[in-house]
Amino acid sequence: MDLYLVRHGDTELGADGLYPDPAHLSESGKRQALALAPRLMAIAPHALITSGIERADETAAPFLSSSNIRSEIVPEFDEIGIGDLRSRDLAVVKAKLSQRPFVPDFSEYDGESSSEFAGRVIDAFQTRVLDRFDTGQRVAAVIHGGPINVILEWAEHGNFPGTFSRNVDTASVTLLRCRPDGIHVLYESDTVHLGKPS
Repeated sequence: MDLYLVRHGDTELGADGLYPDPAHLSESGKRQALALAPRLMAIAPHALITSGIERADETAAPFLSSSNIRSEIVPEFDEIGIGDLRSRDLAVVKAKLSQRPFVPDFSEYDGESSSEFAGRVIDAFQTRVLDRFDTGQRVAAVIHGGPINVILEWAEHGNFPGTFSRNVDTASVTLLRCRPDGIHVLYESDTVHLGKPS
């Protein structure tokens, strides 16, 4: 089975550096979604998964409007829950977002811990993708950078180390080939369809 992990398009950010709720694609993100549609048509997935979040659904929409498949929502592929970080002082928010390497742990803000987040994503990856689709099928998942980081680390190393070490470009495509001998990353964060070098 080939799994194409697609990060949603560029999204408007609030003044605090966080996505507003709900967060919609920026004008650039809308152009990216249009450029992504022919790439997805060429892939011809048997199934398309989204997280059900606006920015993911808006990224998939141009492809879905010209194809004969429907999207399936897997809410476990949403980005990490940040708890009440939005209500904190702006300096606290900016300090958290500027951490390098970025540690996706929001438990101190009543959100998800890194391990809770990774567990949710990996469980959904196993039960909603690996256990469900057959050899020879192509599946596209229009989701978020965090879950893509988790899936790639788990596929390559068997666990998630607790930091985001991969820069997953907006509207990029990553291809995983799932075989009986394991999961192989064939390419990562490809943006050739956007006219950018990969």
